[in-house]
Amino acid sequence: WISRKGPRLTLAWISTVKAVDLFQLLLILLLGGDGSAVLSDCKTYDERSKSAGKSTPSVATADRKVVCSNMELHQVLPPDSFHNRTVTLILSNNKIQELRNGSFIGLSTLERLDIRNNIISRVEPGAFLGLPSLKRLDLSNNRIGCLNVDIFKGLTSLVRLYLSGNMFSSLAQGTFDSLGALKTLEFQTPYLLCDCNLRWLLHWIKDNNVGVKDTSCSYPRSLLGQHITSINPELLTCDAPLELPSFQLTPSQRQIVFQGDSLPFQCQASFVAEDMQVLWYQDGRMVEPDAAQGIFIEKSMVQNCSLIASALTISNIQPGSTGNWECRVRTSRGNTTRTVHIVVLESSAKYCPPDRVSNNKGDFR
Repeated sequence: WISRKGPRLTLAWISTVKAVDLFQLLLILLLGGDGSAVLSDCKTYDERSKSAGKSTPSVATADRKVVCSNMELHQVLPPDSFHNRTVTLILSNNKIQELRNGSFIGLSTLERLDIRNNIISRVEPGAFLGLPSLKRLDLSNNRIGCLNVDIFKGLTSLVRLYLSGNMFSSLAQGTFDSLGALKTLEFQTPYLLCDCNLRWLLHWIKDNNVGVKDTSCSYPRSLLGQHITSINPELLTCDAPLELPSFQLTPSQRQIVFQGDSLPFQCQASFVAEDMQVLWYQDGRMVEPDAAQGIFIEKSMVQNCSLIASALTISNIQPGSTGNWECRVRTSRGNTTRTVHIVVLESSAKYCPPDRVSNNKGDFR
């Protein structure tokens, strides 16, 4: 037998589990024996499907609504944890981080899936396979950085899709091609960049008669607040000066350091073009890695399909490092920069020692 704190699980019990892979089995053990320890915290209701007849269903065949909100879940429960007549599944307001291939396979009667208000940053292709009846999918208010056509494969009945409040700034051409039944779409994000890369979407929306709700441009500034469907496609251009939805250099304020100190920098920007580069400059001169001089640079890396980042560390800093240090994002559309000024004091420089004063008005340093 296999033991855990709580019920004993026998090998005979394990042999009765059908089509459960090793990951699911381990998850079941962790979540509470046969999965019911967690599933019992969910609320289950009988619910009539909109496509059901007028006769009263039996308990065995009744459609189910399962609500597993606010349960601190870090991953989706195995599909066979749910009743095979589940038509509504609510997993909102948890801490789910990713959706794996086949996360819901087997829930063939599911019509509504609500996974909003989680921290999902990764959706694997095929995550929604096995959901031929799904009509409504809510993925809003997560951390999804990119989407592509493989993610939505198999959702042939999907009518409503909600994607607002995520991290993507654009949508790849063909993202929604497999959603032949789609009628309502929302994809407002704080980073939505309305440029030439979204021109295809306007044509697709019109050709497929899809209604777009509450979705306006965040960038460029010239289109800020304009509803996506009200824009003339000719205004969606990549000829304008480069505007990045997100561009941060940390630290961003003037730095005063002593000779011999180490000073790290992080630079992060929205990933809006395949040819993007993050480069470092001092007083207009490009900085290259140089271990002998204590200069270390991490290569630009794309994070979550939505951000490109690089790190610079100046180790054993010397007076020659005084000056303007710049993070420059370079693309074929142009460059943009963030700059911070560094002042290096020699180790022999005089400075005021720290002092602390405490009185009836408080504690001061």
